[in-house]
Amino acid sequence: MADFTKTKGQLLDWTLLDDTGSDVPSVETTPLALDEELGAILDIVVAHADATDAATSYVYISVQGKVGSNDEDWRQIIQLQAGGGQATLEAVAAESASAQTHIEVADTTDWDTGQLERIFVKDATLINSELVTIVGWADNDYYLAADNLTNTHADTADLLNGVDELTVHIPKEYDSVKVIFGNSHGTATYNVRVDYNVITEIA
Repeated sequence: MADFTKTKGQLLDWTLLDDTGSDVPSVETTPLALDEELGAILDIVVAHADATDAATSYVYISVQGKVGSNDEDWRQIIQLQAGGGQATLEAVAAESASAQTHIEVADTTDWDTGQLERIFVKDATLINSELVTIVGWADNDYYLAADNLTNTHADTADLLNGVDELTVHIPKEYDSVKVIFGNSHGTATYNVRVDYNVITEIA
């Protein structure tokens, strides 16, 4: 069996994708160089940042690869759509510590369905936010996450559903790749993130 040398990283940490009312409803990542890589995957996340109903106004995502050395040489690999609709927001009621699975809340009726809801834990310090999967709960006390929390979240954090996670395989012929997000709603906002996995060597 071949051994793969993999490099994992973050192209964009949690970042606000503002609405059209701000006149800047877009976010662009820095390019990811793919000079010697044998394969690359981008993991793209779009999470509601508030409970505003975006209805059928969506987030548009352009994944682009560079075909030359000039600024105008970016070409769209694929355009994706995410967001829209309305998220449910539930406040964190008390400190929920890292390295534990309890997310302290006053009410557990929003996601006591057993459907493994993916929830965005929006921290007051945005880069400390994280994604969790709800696997259980204690009525009106706490949710149980599938894995331990990475960060500690105070009672200023919020939980929101309506998370979209998209995986894009990048053709190895491109030397670099980037992602541009555009939000078409006037008031609804989102938080976005891009991680990458690349194969640099096969032994």
